[in-house]
Amino acid sequence: MTEEELRRLEADYCSWGDAVHSSEPPKFFARCEGSLLYDPEGTPFLDLQMASATASFGYGNRRLHESLKKQLDRLPQLGSHYLHAEKIEASARIAQLSEKIFHKKGRIHFNVGGAVAVEDAVKLARNYTKKNAGFAFMGGYHGRTLGATAITSSYRYRRRYGHFGDRAHFIPYPYCFRCFYGLKREDCGLYCLKQFEQLFDTEYYSFWDSKAGECEFGAFYMEPVQGTGGYVIPPKEYFVGLKKILEERKILLVDDEIQMGFFRTGKFWAIEHLDIAPDIIVFGKALTNGL
Repeated sequence: MTEEELRRLEADYCSWGDAVHSSEPPKFFARCEGSLLYDPEGTPFLDLQMASATASFGYGNRRLHESLKKQLDRLPQLGSHYLHAEKIEASARIAQLSEKIFHKKGRIHFNVGGAVAVEDAVKLARNYTKKNAGFAFMGGYHGRTLGATAITSSYRYRRRYGHFGDRAHFIPYPYCFRCFYGLKREDCGLYCLKQFEQLFDTEYYSFWDSKAGECEFGAFYMEPVQGTGGYVIPPKEYFVGLKKILEERKILLVDDEIQMGFFRTGKFWAIEHLDIAPDIIVFGKALTNGL
């Protein structure tokens, strides 16, 4: 089938979403290998994003493909009502490594994709804190399911779907190169962090009841390195201070590692660079190298 024929079929039968036609005409690719994508004519293109941060260990990774084939031949899938060794071994390996890093014991829950994992994290935080309200960062991206969209700052992802009553309260990410407040990191004194802390100064700032010693918000959803928001590397000191503020007010820190986890920043979890321990970690993408 020619590319022209495929384009006609795509125009008639495929959902466009808001990405594939961001440039016209959309680019066709036919195969991949290592860090390269090849168009139908065989022209190589370096994929700097590696399939939206999923293929961190390279396209066509033979070691992974051999493992996948063995698993497909033996036990390709199994309902959640039953156990299999691979699930338990993977859970133990991730949990034990994370325990060694953060000195916290935890459990692993698997689901089918990143945005759905975010949904699970939202449900877990709400169940534990009994609070619906959450904080998130401007520029943050957590997925396009309803719950994940509610903590993703861009209105573009929400505008077609009515009012989001549980939409997060968004605060500026510590993006020092393009500071929200127009300041310089050298002498700002972490002004953005102080602005956040002021939200809890008195009960009249709406988020804190000083008499009850209770916050309206139960969780803070964050990316240790913002991905879609610009691949922004924050100052470590900001998050050390943020974690202290959250702990004092019993607000959970939910770390979204879907884009940056599994060694994409050189460490198993990107949040390791910030010298803090999250309460919940959400991961995906590179876990299966995009398979």
